[in-house]
Amino acid sequence: MLMGLVQESRGQAALLVLIFGDKAATENFHFTLDAGINLSRMPGVSGTTSAYGFNFGLGTYIKLNEDWAFTPEFKPLSPKGGNGFERAFVDTSGTVGSYATRLELNYIDVPLQLHRGISERFYVRAGPQVSFLTSGKLATTGDLVGGDDFTVTKDIQDELQPIELSVPVDLGVVFTKPRGFKGIDLRVRYCFGLTEVFADNSLGISSTNSTFQFFLSFPFVNVDPAPSH
Repeated sequence: MLMGLVQESRGQAALLVLIFGDKAATENFHFTLDAGINLSRMPGVSGTTSAYGFNFGLGTYIKLNEDWAFTPEFKPLSPKGGNGFERAFVDTSGTVGSYATRLELNYIDVPLQLHRGISERFYVRAGPQVSFLTSGKLATTGDLVGGDDFTVTKDIQDELQPIELSVPVDLGVVFTKPRGFKGIDLRVRYCFGLTEVFADNSLGISSTNSTFQFFLSFPFVNVDPAPSH
């Protein structure tokens, strides 16, 4: 599944490069393909554990000067939530041996960060992020006394805030040897949620999102040919 999404995103990024031409593939302005893993938790809910899922999207690098750049992104897949919620959507008396409930959220993330180079290989990024909720559900899985497994899900998107505000902070490293201005980046991002996930107290739960992201960033840029001797 992830490989299919990556291939689709690479096609989209390549199409943008074709549309904008060389202006979209230079040191001053180019697109990136980002793909990796989200590790999320719900710090306001006791007893829950972290959940993980794949993230991917497109980024933009707009050079401002030798040290700074503006790097807006569009990430249509950014799962969040947590495991270990106490609430279940089944009658747990008599027929159910054990169960666990997880909160499954997916957002479209739009980070608007400033990029600051620290050295040739290392950089930091920070800025505001707006996220748009695309789905939200609670899923209860467990074992019946007879030995069968079950999964019960409930859509709770209407009980969640449709927009989330947060602040992502990145540490990035170009871990392949740069050629010209091209390299593959490894980035670690911590995204600190500022707004409440739940729209009201009907679920009896209150929390923000706290998310670590680990991903590779592949720039779509032209590389200056090596000088001839």
